[in-house]
Amino acid sequence: MPVMPRFYSTTPMPRLLRRLSSTSTSTSGPSRCWDPSAALAAATERVRAGTLSPADARHLFDELLQRPTPVPGQALNGFLAALARAPASAACGDSPALAVSLFNRLCREASPHASPLTVHTYSILMDCCCRARRPDLGLAFFGRLLRTGLRTDGVDAYALIKCFCLAKRTDEAVSVLLHRLSELGCVPDALSYSVVLKVLCDDSRSQRALDLLRMMSKEGGVCAPNVVPYSTVIHGFCKEGKVSKACDLFNKMGQQGVKPNVVTYTSIIDALCKARAMDKAESFLRHMVDNDVRPNNVTYKCIIQGYSSLGLWNEAVKIFREMTSRGLMLDDVTRNSFVASLCNHGRSKEAAEIAHQMIESETTVSN
Repeated sequence: MPVMPRFYSTTPMPRLLRRLSSTSTSTSGPSRCWDPSAALAAATERVRAGTLSPADARHLFDELLQRPTPVPGQALNGFLAALARAPASAACGDSPALAVSLFNRLCREASPHASPLTVHTYSILMDCCCRARRPDLGLAFFGRLLRTGLRTDGVDAYALIKCFCLAKRTDEAVSVLLHRLSELGCVPDALSYSVVLKVLCDDSRSQRALDLLRMMSKEGGVCAPNVVPYSTVIHGFCKEGKVSKACDLFNKMGQQGVKPNVVTYTSIIDALCKARAMDKAESFLRHMVDNDVRPNNVTYKCIIQGYSSLGLWNEAVKIFREMTSRGLMLDDVTRNSFVASLCNHGRSKEAAEIAHQMIESETTVSN
């Protein structure tokens, strides 16, 4: 198994131990009044606060492994789950990797000191491996789970599917989603489907993703697709230049009672602009506004660039004015390029207007 990252701390050991528990502890031997569940709970809160360092965690496990009683499973799961979801902080740069390292140490050094592991523990570890970008280790933990003989009906389907997807084993992910999960006694949900849809679309296999999306709709219940999977497949078709299929799915989405969001609209508008179908792109913009979906600066940027690429400067400036009237502005690079293009095409008046608005906007922000 690959070596996990090593961490160091300059904090003196006595201070580290005092941090882990309000109860005084000693490196010479465990205190009889020391409560492992309470210590793990305190450490869990410190993980959530972003103040638990790897050295602190290792010293906590030093103390746990000195105990004649088993490490409490529920408290351990809570601690590992907190590490799995903890963002990088000044105290610890990679909490998911730390969780895997600590668990491996527990299994390696003190199997008698650990409570019997549950499927929930393995699900947490697979999630840790995904977040640490080590899907290979996550799949290894899944294999280990199967060998334990534990019931698998409580396994986190999303974590398992994501491990396969991150490992670039997309076809296996689809097979697990459609067949293997039911054999394990697991029920896939919309989140499990969504992660596969995204990977298929990233691989330019949006038609296959559409087939899965239709299966989601047929399944219904917890698998019923919301705006996210629809938008994912629409964006996939747009990236592949299959704008008509994207528009067809957009219409189907509305028929299913799913309301598109700014991401859905912007994907189609961008694809239409690249296809030089500006009338349709602006029609989608109007439809968007009429349905109380607020365009963002990316939406307007797509249309401005689309009109500019066709030399339709009046239309581009009109859209820019609409954009600024909504309190939105282009990013610096796009604005500078737009101003330069206007100047190069004899539109110095409009260029000066936009430059003036840029200055006013920057002045307002600085004040």
